[in-house]
Amino acid sequence: MNYSALKQMKKNLLLLLLIFGVTSVTAYSQSRHYTSQSIAMGSGGTAYMSGFNANFVNPANLMLEMHRANVEVGLLNFGLKTGGDLANVAVYNKYLTTGQLIAGDTRTNMLAEWFGDNPENTRNLSTTFSMSPVGVSYRGTKQAFSVASRMRITEDFTINKGMAELLTYGLDSDKFSTRTPINFGSNTIAFAEVSFGYARELDFIPIPKLPFVDDVKIFAGVAPKYLHGIYTANLQFNSFLTMNDPQYGSQYNITHEFNYNLQTIGVLSRQLQEFEAAYNQNSDAELGDYVDAGDLGDDLAGAQATGFGLDFGLTAELDISSLPVPLFMKKDKKLRVSMSFTDLGSLNFNKDASDVYADGTFTYEGIGEDETVDSYFDNLSDSLQNDVYGQFNSQGISGIEYSLPSMFNFGTSLEIGNLLVAIDYGVGFNTNGLNSDRSTLSLGAQYKVLGFIPLRVGTRVGGYSSTTYSAGIGLDFNNFELTVGASSVSNSEKRGASIGAAWSGLVIRF
Repeated sequence: MNYSALKQMKKNLLLLLLIFGVTSVTAYSQSRHYTSQSIAMGSGGTAYMSGFNANFVNPANLMLEMHRANVEVGLLNFGLKTGGDLANVAVYNKYLTTGQLIAGDTRTNMLAEWFGDNPENTRNLSTTFSMSPVGVSYRGTKQAFSVASRMRITEDFTINKGMAELLTYGLDSDKFSTRTPINFGSNTIAFAEVSFGYARELDFIPIPKLPFVDDVKIFAGVAPKYLHGIYTANLQFNSFLTMNDPQYGSQYNITHEFNYNLQTIGVLSRQLQEFEAAYNQNSDAELGDYVDAGDLGDDLAGAQATGFGLDFGLTAELDISSLPVPLFMKKDKKLRVSMSFTDLGSLNFNKDASDVYADGTFTYEGIGEDETVDSYFDNLSDSLQNDVYGQFNSQGISGIEYSLPSMFNFGTSLEIGNLLVAIDYGVGFNTNGLNSDRSTLSLGAQYKVLGFIPLRVGTRVGGYSSTTYSAGIGLDFNNFELTVGASSVSNSEKRGASIGAAWSGLVIRF
């Protein structure tokens, strides 16, 4: 096959991805709420995250003293996490950074290591950015209050092996002589929330005297939140490709069975419906004349969706200072055991929501016997754009429902003087964003050098990626905090890579 034709075809395929990928990249791209402390200690926090950040992890922890002042004000706290089994750094480094020609057995082995043997196998990459512009909490003797805002942007991208083969082989009639699935999908969600937290000590519950336990306190907390939807789009593209390369003659026979569905809202939704109306009147209408990514920022002017969510939890704090522990005999010791349910709720994006879809079979045999390879692929590109991807139907829908990435969390922490160790368990109720229905276990430790320089380390196993390792450092005084944390994987071959980073922002306590 002519190299320049292949090159042009790859450009057209990338253009196709970009046309539909506008749903992904024009938004301003969860599970847990990641702070600099939690991400550095393995991404847990159920039994130790306090202050206004507790709203999003375990509202009962608003009552935790943690050697800090009663009032906390935080500005510009943010966290970022990305990962998934598509991000196989080990395979990428092995094949794509060593100067090898990606062809023949090298290409076959690379895709097999990346996706496995079945062309239907899929790999996923998810990214979540979370920012809390402002948060305030107050802790009294028996009860605590807080209010915190947060914005979250999550992007999911999925691709199957067949699509990866198309991107690496091009239109290779030998490779695609049998019917091959070519699938990909993306989902983008951006929304803001305002959370109102309340916690109190359940001092009316009788607690029996326990050995080596000087005191027991039980806290309960709840944090309802108002959700403000900013943007969403969901694309699912499924197809089968078959190529027949005749032994004689210049024509390739291509059969493409396609089915795609795009749900979106706002400006993009209206633009696609306008193009459909124009195309039905004149088949020469071009999608690029109607879809303008620069206009999508107009969606930020008003709410695209509203909804409500809820976080709640329980924490038992045991003073075990009487418990004899070697090397820490005279230190105060507190054991905390906690559980919480987070991100219960949903959003319904209903502003100009629409469903764009197409389902059919496209067969291309070229124009005539005198056609060159270059002109064949030029004409094929035009036919794909006009007869397949540009010829769709659309209909208005009542809305696009998005369920928050709900989780169950359980954790315990032990604080002995300047040392804090914690164990967290979590499982998601869905797989939205970085959420996973595969259980996760986090281990973390913090030691405050001189009482105000926290050295933090942690690890997480399970969930959406391979095992991660994390660390963090900064300044954490009673009245002031400025800390950072980061995480990554050491081996991405089994379940993919993961990287994360968080900054405490400016936190002041008084």
